[in-house]
Amino acid sequence: MSIQTQPMEHLVEKIQSLPAERIAEVEDFVDFLKQRAQTKQPTRRKPLDFPVISVGKWPEDLSLRREDMYGDDGR
Repeated sequence: MSIQTQPMEHLVEKIQSLPAERIAEVEDFVDFLKQRAQTKQPTRRKPLDFPVISVGKWPEDLSLRREDMYGDDGR
């Protein structure tokens, strides 16, 4: 990532105009941003390879209603 010279100089001037304790906060924030950028690097994982078992088409008259699967006794 490249930053043009003029905006960088303007930022440095702003930072230099801050009190010393605020400069320390800016430094901490910059460190935080650098650390966050490093941890957000996506790790490449090998895709999972699950076996696929085909059991064919479902019957046309298959009902997934609870009452049809378990009866209607309320449990």
